Amino acid sequence: MGKSQIPSVLGELLFFLNFRKDELKGIHKDRMKIGATLADVDPMQIDCSVRFDGVGGLSDHISALKEMVVFPLLYPEVFERFKIQPPRGCLFYGPPGTGKTLVARALANECSQGERRIAFFMRKGADCLSKWAGESERQLRLLFDQAYQMRPSIIFFDEIDGLAPVRSSEQDQIHSSIVSTLLALMDGLDSRGEIVVIGATNRLDSIDPALRRPGRFDREFLFSLPNQEARKEIFKIHTRDWTPKPLDMFLEELAEKCVGYCGADIKSLCAEAALCALRRRYPQIYKSSEKLQIDVASIRITAKDFAMAMQKTVPASQRAVASPGRALSSVSKPLLENTLASILQALQRVFPHAEFALQKDQQPDSVNHVLRNDTVDSDEESPSIFEEKPTHKMPSREKEKFLRFSRNAYYQPTSCRPRFLLVGEPGYGQASHLAPAVIHALEKFPVYALDLPVLFVTATSPEETCAQLMREAQRTAPSIIYIPHIHLWWEAVGATLKATFTTLLHNIPAFAPVLLLATSDVCHADLPTEIKELFMDDYEEVFQIQLPNEEERRMFFEDLIINQAAKPPASKNSADSWVHRMTRGRHSQVEEQQVMCVDKAVEMLTQPVIVDYYELKQLLRYVTAVTKKYDIFRMERLYAVLCRCIYQHREDYDKTALVKEMKKEIAAFSYAQC
Repeated sequence: MGKSQIPSVLGELLFFLNFRKDELKGIHKDRMKIGATLADVDPMQIDCSVRFDGVGGLSDHISALKEMVVFPLLYPEVFERFKIQPPRGCLFYGPPGTGKTLVARALANECSQGERRIAFFMRKGADCLSKWAGESERQLRLLFDQAYQMRPSIIFFDEIDGLAPVRSSEQDQIHSSIVSTLLALMDGLDSRGEIVVIGATNRLDSIDPALRRPGRFDREFLFSLPNQEARKEIFKIHTRDWTPKPLDMFLEELAEKCVGYCGADIKSLCAEAALCALRRRYPQIYKSSEKLQIDVASIRITAKDFAMAMQKTVPASQRAVASPGRALSSVSKPLLENTLASILQALQRVFPHAEFALQKDQQPDSVNHVLRNDTVDSDEESPSIFEEKPTHKMPSREKEKFLRFSRNAYYQPTSCRPRFLLVGEPGYGQASHLAPAVIHALEKFPVYALDLPVLFVTATSPEETCAQLMREAQRTAPSIIYIPHIHLWWEAVGATLKATFTTLLHNIPAFAPVLLLATSDVCHADLPTEIKELFMDDYEEVFQIQLPNEEERRMFFEDLIINQAAKPPASKNSADSWVHRMTRGRHSQVEEQQVMCVDKAVEMLTQPVIVDYYELKQLLRYVTAVTKKYDIFRMERLYAVLCRCIYQHREDYDKTALVKEMKKEIAAFSYAQC
């Protein structure tokens, strides 16, 4: 390599390292000795602007990463005092878009501040693979040698399941050799110095188990979908530079609606809302091929822009499988919100941990700290564990226990094998409305659905899928195992899966906060004996759902009949009332302006809307009385029939025909249900 090629090497190093050019004068010699060429690293992958303050809802993960990477550099005397080494590897796993790569980038940038610089190597799992025998192993060794030469350094393997999958007899020997090489290189990190290895994957079960032990990947961090508080924090991060800033109340409502959205979905939603505002303010820029002069300050993002963006955005978690948690819709909320409140109140008696999830002002990190620790700090002074010189003043101590792992009821809730069954007749909404609403209210806890599509659609066997999900539920407790339509589930699965499920359920410790939530369209007395033994009616583990009362039915139809049926026709010309603005250069060529016709506007304002509110109130009383014995599904169907009538008469100023047709449809629907 000539001297003329040295600047290109330095420029290449700047792509993937958090170093300045003046700091690399003595490094290119070591790089030439190693002979590595990491040119396949994408230079756009490293975003130096990302910091920990740009990561929302993951403060507990950030604190743990500081212990691993930042603290050994800032406070080496602590680790030297106790002769310990900090963890050298960690594994990020969770659904796509939850911030695994973002946290790794933020960690590298946080560590490289001021005079302290840390090299950051970011590699995809497939980057190290090669068609030539032995080349992949060579690339791995060169990568670790490069990290050693530029220590302290961080090696980040994104999509590590593609690099180190589970070794088996069906796998080729070449891939097994790559896994073995990676294991050997990670075992040698103790003698290599300040090198941290981070792996990220959304398929934890596909990684070779040998990597998941202390000394290799010491810690594992679950990046789950953000809950409501975390979503609000992420929204604040992505809108903090907006002028003006959105209201805190609006962000809270927005976070409540965005159930199942990951961090990447929220970022995309904010961008889409801004584009919707641009499209609404300046629709003419989509019709012109030239740059138009626009006033950026006049673009104001409204709640309608976010609503339109949410209709266009499909969350990443729902593209593969829909999330079981779902809030009550605005239509069915008056019908079921009282029943939902009663269910949550009864659930807290069986599963007291739900109280923490239902508290609005409770931080998720503090909840996890309280619920996942068996030992609780107290005012009692623990006995010393060190050897002390005996003194005359020290009384003789009796033999006592040093480690006490018993739960303290004063600090922590305790539940014994919590189980809860929602029972109702078919069509009462226990599986379609109420159970998803319960899961949505408890979204701070991870949920593992064991419904039939999850068990029988995956590539693995149903027994293996069931065992994996239940083990994960126990590991991430407090958590929820959800089985909708358990009466159908028990009939469809085989004897082997029944035995596997029952055995794993009984193997969960008695006081582990793992809730088994299920729904059934069959009453508790008619269920199979095995299911009745799981849910004991005597211990308030069975909730019987009742039909909505008269007040709930009236509130369900009130807005539709009283307000929406009496709404006047919408203006046809309101969408054409904007003024077409062009650039200064084109003002002399084209002057286009669309103005609403004054005569039509006056006619629209003077034409009265004929509504007999007495007839509407009578119609509301009629539909409330007719639906006395209707279940949720039939009331929703009748609601849709009335909506269709209103839509067909939306251009009428005289609502008399609409009222007659609605009354006729209610009578026909009632006759058909008899």
